[in-house]
Amino acid sequence: MRLGSDGGSMATYADGDVIFAEGDDGLYLYIIISGAVLIRKEGDIVATVVAELAPGEMFGESAIIEQRPRSATAVALGDTELACYDRESFLAALADDPELALRAMSALIERLRVTTGRLQHLATQHVLDRAEMALTERAILESELS
Repeated sequence: MRLGSDGGSMATYADGDVIFAEGDDGLYLYIIISGAVLIRKEGDIVATVVAELAPGEMFGESAIIEQRPRSATAVALGDTELACYDRESFLAALADDPELALRAMSALIERLRVTTGRLQHLATQHVLDRAEMALTERAILESELS
């Protein structure tokens, strides 16, 4: 993507700065120029790290495309420089640069792949936990009957 000539602006963040919070309006898509970004999902007790992103990676595209609130929080890791694109600029850049469209689709597909893997792991773990609990209960009952 051609920075500066396609409607994007630049922003800098210090280590620990919140770029956007879960629930915020999705006004911009970001591409990491330097530094890194942590994406986390806020929980009732603790936050879950969803991803650590490096230079060249984009984030925030889901909220721009769907025009929905942010689904996670983004935090700068170290001094971070970002290229920022509002929805209009991003859509114009997509029309001018098919490679950018492929990068955006690839980023979304990779996130879907990672999420699917995590869901499969959680589903399997839940089944194993239930089986372990059932075996433990059975062992307790058998020991009480003996």
